[in-house]
Amino acid sequence: MNITSILLSRCQLLKVILLLTLFSILPSTLSAHPHAWVDTNTYINSNETHITSLHMTWAFDAETSNYMLQGEDVSAEQIEKTLQLLADSVVGNMYNEHYFTYLYDGSTPIRYKAARYPQLVQSKDKLILSFELPLSEPIAFKGKKLKLFIYDATYFVDMSWSNEKEIQLSEQINTQCTGQLVEPKVSDEQRAYTLSLASDIAPDNRIGQLFSQQFQLHCL
Repeated sequence: MNITSILLSRCQLLKVILLLTLFSILPSTLSAHPHAWVDTNTYINSNETHITSLHMTWAFDAETSNYMLQGEDVSAEQIEKTLQLLADSVVGNMYNEHYFTYLYDGSTPIRYKAARYPQLVQSKDKLILSFELPLSEPIAFKGKKLKLFIYDATYFVDMSWSNEKEIQLSEQINTQCTGQLVEPKVSDEQRAYTLSLASDIAPDNRIGQLFSQQFQLHCL
């Protein structure tokens, strides 16, 4: 598939995959930097010995929220149904994007089952999406060093935790593990490269990880 086809395809899925290609409909004079922002909150769930799922709550910025509702029926009679349809669509189509969520057991990536319980609600001028992400197989956390990332690979959507309090641990994990939110270390050269990228070229899928926060979970 050529670049034009990729861009067109991504534009058509704008609402469905968190506006990852909002850049492609904006003026080409813009540099490569986030055009949408998502404040993330994560709850790491477990039983007595194993991590079982991640519960996500993502708050979209006001402009992105407004864009997602354009052309939708937001009348008082239909808004609840509209929000649920959008939630189902967004979460369902994030499957091929790995839900923008990357959990590692050491260097081994952890897979997920299909997300469940999608919900989209309005809070003033923002939309808030929540869903649960079950692990494909529960993983024992005792003695483990785990890493969690949430990011858009192209960096055109800024997805971040505002602080460590936005990551909660189950009671069982909390008694055996300590967590630390690590901010990315990006050089001046890497920042300059990112800012030099015009928005009308193919995205660099390495940038998102470069600018991503990392939550480290160390368990005894």
